[in-house]
Amino acid sequence: MKVIALLLLLAVTVTLGVAIDWQDPVETQPDQAQRVAPVRAPSPAPTQTSVRLPDPRPSPVATIRRLPPSFAGTQVDGQLRTDASGRLIIENDIRRVFDYFLASIGEEPLEASVTRLRHYIEAQLPQPGEGQALQLLAQYLDYKRQLLLLEQDHVQQADLNAMRERLQAVRQLRAQLFDDEVHQAFFALDETADSFTLERLAIRRDSTLDAAAKGAAIDRLQSSLPPELQDAMVIQLQSELREQTRALQARGATPADLRRLRQQLVGNAATARLERFDLKRQEWQRRLSSYQKEKSRIESSRGLGEADKRAAIARLAAERFDENERQRLEAVEQLLVIKQS
Repeated sequence: MKVIALLLLLAVTVTLGVAIDWQDPVETQPDQAQRVAPVRAPSPAPTQTSVRLPDPRPSPVATIRRLPPSFAGTQVDGQLRTDASGRLIIENDIRRVFDYFLASIGEEPLEASVTRLRHYIEAQLPQPGEGQALQLLAQYLDYKRQLLLLEQDHVQQADLNAMRERLQAVRQLRAQLFDDEVHQAFFALDETADSFTLERLAIRRDSTLDAAAKGAAIDRLQSSLPPELQDAMVIQLQSELREQTRALQARGATPADLRRLRQQLVGNAATARLERFDLKRQEWQRRLSSYQKEKSRIESSRGLGEADKRAAIARLAAERFDENERQRLEAVEQLLVIKQS
């Protein structure tokens, strides 16, 4: 019943939003639909509690400032821009602004969130950009409403084919509601990330490939990503790798097991880098252990005074580590003192 009520409320809001004198209607830009897999980071937290509005236009500052407590200290994510003729510039920032204000849903009634967003648009944009953005908002809300219905028909499943069907259904919905320019501005990167996740999952589940072949396929897949997505994917994969590595080690995994996991998750190139890092870390731990044993021997020596002990330890550190390593050594020893206290 709550879902139905929300849908009805969205429909009413859309109707109210469209019932104004639009000038030069524009394409609509959707919001991020839920993903096939957790590949992207959630949209950043919404706006700031005090929004600066243009002086020449009537600005409902009081309305915009009355944001829920969770928005304290934040800023509006994104901006609304127009070209020289006052037409709305279609870009991803529009969706981010929409998401910012609509994130208050749940802390306050939907109508309040939408009203605040409409006032913000009216205060920020001249005509015809204002009318275009308001129409885009109406389309966006309709998209969100229909997305809720779609999600009920395409429940998330672990089955790869079901994931593909769900992603295709979401893409078709976007294509139906938005023109190509808006569709690309809002969802191009999202859909690329979704496809990457599905393909990576398919590679990992391919029983005809060994670990090395899977790693090579992952390398090719990662290199095909646009630059603006590569860093985000690296962060996502590193997080996933850490979690699965801990689980694997808890089961008593061997180095070979860990290597196969890395190849299937992050590819051969990243696996080789991680293994080089492992070797450096092991070497550092060996040297650190040797130094600490020798330092302990000096500290326990009865034939040396405190000043002589400090001088001997300083010489030991200078012999075993270079200047940068000694700074790292100092940090390690400070942590040890904290742990022991």
